[in-house]
Amino acid sequence: MNRHRLHSGVYRIATGITCAAALILAGLGAAGPPTPDDPVADVFAVMALADDSRMDVLWPGFRPRDIPVLVFDGRDTYLFHAPSAPEGFAPTAPDPGVFIHPGRHPLVRGNSVARLGEGWVATSVLAAVSKRTGEAYASRDLAGIIVHEQFHVFQRTRHPRWRPNDGVLLRYPAETAEALALRRLEKEAFRRAVSAPEPAAMTGWARQALHLRQERLGPLPEPFVTYEKELQRTEGLSDYVERMARRVDPLNASNITDGIAPAGVRDLGYVAGRWIAMILDALRPDWKARLEADDRLYLEDLLVAALAERPEVFQAFSRDERDAFHAAARADLAAWQARKEQELARHDAMPGYRLEIRAAARPLAIRLFDPLAMEILDDGGVYHRLVFIAGADGDSLRIMNHPSLTWFDDSLRVVRVCVHGLAQPPEIREDERRLVVRQGDVSIELSYARLTVAGDRFIVEM
Repeated sequence: MNRHRLHSGVYRIATGITCAAALILAGLGAAGPPTPDDPVADVFAVMALADDSRMDVLWPGFRPRDIPVLVFDGRDTYLFHAPSAPEGFAPTAPDPGVFIHPGRHPLVRGNSVARLGEGWVATSVLAAVSKRTGEAYASRDLAGIIVHEQFHVFQRTRHPRWRPNDGVLLRYPAETAEALALRRLEKEAFRRAVSAPEPAAMTGWARQALHLRQERLGPLPEPFVTYEKELQRTEGLSDYVERMARRVDPLNASNITDGIAPAGVRDLGYVAGRWIAMILDALRPDWKARLEADDRLYLEDLLVAALAERPEVFQAFSRDERDAFHAAARADLAAWQARKEQELARHDAMPGYRLEIRAAARPLAIRLFDPLAMEILDDGGVYHRLVFIAGADGDSLRIMNHPSLTWFDDSLRVVRVCVHGLAQPPEIREDERRLVVRQGDVSIELSYARLTVAGDRFIVEM
């Protein structure tokens, strides 16, 4: 009998999760249509796959079954691989070593990592399909996604210096057709290297990919160059571990974005990092041990060293191929610019109340944003489609599943925020000089020095 079914009925509560429509039943064999309260998958079956001892060979010293995981299955949150139950958790009936929390635990925002007590824990939200790509997930895919986040915990504890600063994406230079074409050519060269039938072609296309990369990164300031190397080493390696755990085709690379910077830069980091790792598997099988011995190395350093040991071979794109990539980049960039202008115009015309926060006197610290769902504005601001969280000294700003506009100072502290389309006016607590918004996934609480109200517009000066 399914162990999850022995106890899951104990906590049948409404979770209130905004993505409840996506929480469809997958692989449980239940009769009738799914409801928002149904689990997405059997969490114990998924974790059995993630805990398989064969996962230990993915990386030296990495043992997924030793790394704590919080998993939300669409109904409740489960804690695996923890020595004891934190507050709010209780032992499960089928396995007292696994703890359950009714509903969605606040730490489980998505597939990520979080601090639980004194240590790190991987977090995962089981989903039947990818929100970004529409890819359907089987249990093994869900297990691989969990292993991906566990590997991030491994990286943070074993290699704490491996931390790319995503904040640099908020200052990324304006996209150009040339840069877009070079990123796509670089990605295609790595793809051809991975799929090459013999080592000489793999070596040649890997050299071409690195050549294109140097051509593209040459004009960029150093922080952006370092960021891409860091991204390959963290997200790229985690993607490599995940895809190996899921046993997917090495060429599997769903485009998360259309390649436009800054989202396209982060997208490339996942794919290029994974493919460099796979190329190293073929050309230099001891590369993981070398990286473990000296974690200051980047994947590109290891690839350059591996290529130096091979005969000089260089594969190149034909002129027609390069011309086609550049033409497509020009067309796609123009189409993207038109879509961006239309989206910003729709945002500006959103009905409802508007809130503008002017925080230059008391800047807020960035807590979280989604680099794959944002656009850089012409004036240096940023348009966030889905997520932006910030706060400081009792002031908090949590915007989820709602667009917002933000501006930053030179230290990447938040100095201005605009939120349009609020259904209700903010609550004003004049005696406390506090402004409060609690509307759906938008939660804001700020102290203000001055408040101006003009019709449907609220201007808060902190």
